Amino acid sequence: MSGTLIFVHSLLRYFVIILTIVVAAQAVMGMTGNKTFTPGNRKAALFMMIACDLQLLVGLGVYFLGGHLQAMQQPGAMANHYTRFYGMEHPMSMIIGIVLVHLAYKAAKSAMGDAQKFKRVFWFAFIALLLFVSQTPWPSKKDTAKPWLPGMAMISAPAAAHA
Repeated sequence: MSGTLIFVHSLLRYFVIILTIVVAAQAVMGMTGNKTFTPGNRKAALFMMIACDLQLLVGLGVYFLGGHLQAMQQPGAMANHYTRFYGMEHPMSMIIGIVLVHLAYKAAKSAMGDAQKFKRVFWFAFIALLLFVSQTPWPSKKDTAKPWLPGMAMISAPAAAHA
């Protein structure tokens, strides 16, 4: 069960990041082009929020079923970078990012003027995007790296063994 949750969580990160980029880009184009905030802009912010909420639910499953909570309760957990990252830094950063995404959607559906709406949506989405990208365990991250998708390292290992 935990492996399936980790796979879904790893896959969903791409949807979250892509949708957040789309919303931030739409907001930049709206700000620079003096455009009207359309229902399509609001729907993009809604889909971004839905993807983030789904990611949060799956992430909570990974956190509680994957042993991260138990690892954080061990002595010296905060001294271990891997345990601290997955037990505290990653979840807290992502929760803050998701709160910002909710604020972006709240701004998107508010009655304020289009220019102000685009500006607020941009800043909330942009800061959330920075958190998402910086706190994702990309394959190049030292000590906390994970493959692009779980199982990818195992898929390429047998091919190398037969060469």
